[in-house]
Amino acid sequence: MALAAKDAPPSSGGNRAARARDWSFAREPFWLFSHVFAASVVALFLFFCFGWQIPRHFERADQNELVEARSFGDPIDVDAALEQSIDELEFTAVETTGRWLNPTLIRVANRSQNGQAGEWQVGVFETDAGTQLLVNRGFVPREVESAEPPAGDRLTGWLRETRVQEGFAVADTGEGERAPRLDIEVFEDRFGEDFAPLWLQLETPTDAEAFPQPVPLPELNAGPHFSYAVQWFIFAALGVIVYLLLLRKRAGEHSQASTSL
Repeated sequence: MALAAKDAPPSSGGNRAARARDWSFAREPFWLFSHVFAASVVALFLFFCFGWQIPRHFERADQNELVEARSFGDPIDVDAALEQSIDELEFTAVETTGRWLNPTLIRVANRSQNGQAGEWQVGVFETDAGTQLLVNRGFVPREVESAEPPAGDRLTGWLRETRVQEGFAVADTGEGERAPRLDIEVFEDRFGEDFAPLWLQLETPTDAEAFPQPVPLPELNAGPHFSYAVQWFIFAALGVIVYLLLLRKRAGEHSQASTSL
């Protein structure tokens, strides 16, 4: 019986003590800085998820509802529509009759459609009520020098808000036959005219091989924002897991080094 007791394996409590990890290193200045840096990276990833992509996902959903509600209804007269608040007219379906004052006033550069690089052809249309309306006649590839003036005196399409310079966007010099965006106020200054506060995105169908081709409305889909949000959340979760595993490994190595001394 004494021999059996002598040959018995060490108690599990001793093994647990030997395997205990020493976390005291985590309070060292280097590791405190490491904690702050890791937490900052994870917080940044979470911001990209919940502060950027998730809000954009809901903004896209709201825009889809707005486009569907306003653009698929029966068109109303442009002049009647412009008597309403312009803040509530984006994508509203409209129609008008009148005459073209200048069907090739200017082009808006750096546009693309169906995989082609090109420009928007913008003209000026005067309604029967005398309103001068900027009309985005459609997309024209760069290699197409001119677009034939449209026939007829009736237009249908959607009202769109002016496009202004934001952030580091290219400024409009007011020179040449092209502009970086369809900014109504800039065009008024450039041409010395008073235009309607919204422009018309032309719907009038054309021949499939003729230009300009009408610019389509935004696609009514959810877009990639939710999937991007999921990716950023996964990056944040992986960052936490990897960093904790790194700390765990370092605690074990620190414990072994302390035991060997």
